[in-house]
Amino acid sequence: MGEVLLTPTKIYVKPILKLLERFEIKGMAHITGGGFFENIPRMFKEDLTAVIDKNSFEVPDIFKHLMSLGVKEEHMFNTFNMGLGFILCIKEEDKDNILKALKELGERAYHIGNVEAGGAGVCLK
Repeated sequence: MGEVLLTPTKIYVKPILKLLERFEIKGMAHITGGGFFENIPRMFKEDLTAVIDKNSFEVPDIFKHLMSLGVKEEHMFNTFNMGLGFILCIKEEDKDNILKALKELGERAYHIGNVEAGGAGVCLK
């Protein structure tokens, strides 16, 4: 378990630069320390909320194991990246093409949610 948790952070520069050549990216967040709740809101104005569908992506086994040991889900999302190291905020009409482009670049990518007006921060559903 320790080896998995100490795996170096993935560097996303190359695929992101490729996307920026083709698409307008509205916001980007590298999900490091601070997890979802600190990193994702930095992309937005204060009156926007990221609504994340917790069932829209594959959670790595190591994080499932930690939760099975009693670590609360909210703590997991606040401390770890839950397997999602980089989040993009994009136009809805670009979603399918961006997902396809990332797959062609050898990256796993998911549509994990939407941005809604009002509130602030991250809402997990």
